[in-house]
Amino acid sequence: MDIEFHYYITFILCRKAGFDADQSYKIAYSSQYTDDNNYHYHVNLKDGNSFTNQISQTLDITKPSEKRKTIYPLFHFIPGGDEAEDACRFKCGDKDCFVTLPKSQNAQDLLNEALKSNNLYRIGIAIHAFADTWAHQNFLGYKDRLNAQKGLGTKLIPNIGHADFFHEPDKIHNKWFDNRLSKKFREIDNDERFLQAGKEIFLRLYKFNNPDSSEHQAIGQYAQLKLEEQLRDAMDESYFWGGSDKARRKVYNRICPELKLEKYAYHPNEWRYAAVEKREFEIDIFDKYWAKENFPNSDWYQFQKAVEDHKQLALTKFRPLFQKAGFAVYG
Repeated sequence: MDIEFHYYITFILCRKAGFDADQSYKIAYSSQYTDDNNYHYHVNLKDGNSFTNQISQTLDITKPSEKRKTIYPLFHFIPGGDEAEDACRFKCGDKDCFVTLPKSQNAQDLLNEALKSNNLYRIGIAIHAFADTWAHQNFLGYKDRLNAQKGLGTKLIPNIGHADFFHEPDKIHNKWFDNRLSKKFREIDNDERFLQAGKEIFLRLYKFNNPDSSEHQAIGQYAQLKLEEQLRDAMDESYFWGGSDKARRKVYNRICPELKLEKYAYHPNEWRYAAVEKREFEIDIFDKYWAKENFPNSDWYQFQKAVEDHKQLALTKFRPLFQKAGFAVYG
């Protein structure tokens, strides 16, 4: 999924589920920044120590280092585990367990742990991973021929995730064909997938904010808010604009007026700029970045610590699956 879901729709889901605007912004920013957090910064601290962040995405999925490949199944292509072995659309032996499955128990567990932590940054990261299980279903978050388009794959692009299908699985209001699958499942409607993801995220967030509510009550609230109808209308707004997302964003703003405010606009460098000072004329990269005042309490630092927590939990949980599938694991 891209910024339309990871930021705008996530913000809407949070607001409608009972989070205030500031909390919704923090969760939605963390969700989208999971894709934009793709560079290691060595930050000097005033006490003489330093901090280096861990990344949650790579700059180019077609040219990742071996070490960086571990990022994909931890943040973007959650392995389906035992469930995927039963539900996989194609059989791939020991690698079945690594296939991404929508709403898999593994993805639910990561989100549940994030909610238990009550850490908004971590909740945003886990929502990103959970949502991506719909967009990235039937792909493996590793380099493997099972990700390749049949007959159309290019040897210039390594078969990592959906790289061979470019951005087709991530775009709202997009229909495409996954020719790896049988004819019954080959035609993909992203809107239907994304609406399912949105509903499941809302139900979990609503129950988190209303712990005494049942699943039935959460579903009733979702229906009462007419969220699916509103989001479906927003996705369809691109009809008169072709492939443009401008019309859709206008509808997101109508659903949730705070999105019109500059205070809640998404700028990928905003959190880092507020936390880290860059010395433009410094040649030594290890002396280029310095922590600003109150760095430990900054959004950027708190997000980075949440990345570490999410990564550690996912590594511990998925290590047996890496071993079963025969993939290397780093970290």
